[in-house]
Parts: sequence; C-alpha cells; structure tokens
Amino acid sequence: MAIKSGDDIKTVQENLGHATAAFTLDVYGHVTAQMKQASADRMEQLIRSISAG
Repeated sequence: MAIKSGDDIKTVQENLGHATAAFTLDVYGHVTAQMKQASADRMEQLIRSISAG
C-alpha cells in the first residue's frame, strides 16, 4: 500500500526493516509492475487525446 500511495522504495525498505531495497523490490515487484502498466495506460490516453485534438 505504501508503494501504491507514492512512497519511494528506499523509504518502504527502511520502514519494513529490509536489509536492501533490492529485497523489497523482489518481494513487492508485482506492485511496481502494476504501477508501470497504469503509467503506460495514462500516457497512451494522453497521446491519443493530443493526437485527436
């Protein structure tokens, strides 16, 4: 939830007590993959709206 809310991975790592940010990403990487897809979808919508403009 913290990652989805916009917390950076280093902050989440420290809050959870993980030794490395890499470990945090390994455990919660699916969240960032979903966020990347959502970002790509938003960019596609923006480009389409500009092209239709």
